[in-house]
Amino acid sequence: METLDHATLKRTVREYWCWRSATFDVRAAQQPEWWDIFQLAVGRDRTCRILDVGTGTGFLALGLAKAGHRVTGIDLSAGMVARARLNAARNDLGIDLLVADAERPPFRQESFDVIVSRNLLWTLCEPENALRRWHALLRPGGRVVLSDGVWNHAGLRGLLRRLRHSAHQFLSGQREASVPLQFWTFYRPINKDLPHFRGVRANEVEAFLENCGFREQVRYEHLFSGNPYSGKRKKAFFVVAAVKG
Repeated sequence: METLDHATLKRTVREYWCWRSATFDVRAAQQPEWWDIFQLAVGRDRTCRILDVGTGTGFLALGLAKAGHRVTGIDLSAGMVARARLNAARNDLGIDLLVADAERPPFRQESFDVIVSRNLLWTLCEPENALRRWHALLRPGGRVVLSDGVWNHAGLRGLLRRLRHSAHQFLSGQREASVPLQFWTFYRPINKDLPHFRGVRANEVEAFLENCGFREQVRYEHLFSGNPYSGKRKKAFFVVAAVKG
């Protein structure tokens, strides 16, 4: 089977998240706790210039900006960036937001003190290469803080799970009832060409970080009061920070 090129993969990912942005809500389980834990990983004793890669609707950027950091957020989806700008304006926060590729952020080397991302690595064509580029964007001693996990089941099992979830949302009158089916519609043609479509495990990311020159890795997911992905099947997720070597 022919492998899809990266431009095709990115176009499909961008189109899905632009569609998703119309109903995607910045509110999520335990958002203040996410902010507190990322702030702890960033460091509470300093004000940093932070890049939020794959900012979406500004989930992390809002909390870090409220804590006094200078935050720039980028996302491949123009729809998500528009929602993030609206959320920043509603909260009277000066966050720089732009449409850009997470795997090739358009900034000079050593531009940031910290780079953060949440639930992004699984969507990337080459997550290790992305981390290598992020390493170059950090100042000496800079820090990266990443959260991701194992999210998807491939094949028929994944489709059936999404259909059940969609039916439950529809019967409950939820406005995002079509999301699971639309996700499968967009991602099914490309999932075999995304190396981490099912998700990314902590040990894989720890190896990526080591290979890219990051050191002093610390895990933070144990600080949550409960699993923030607490549906019928709790998701395996992690939060890890590391320092530019």
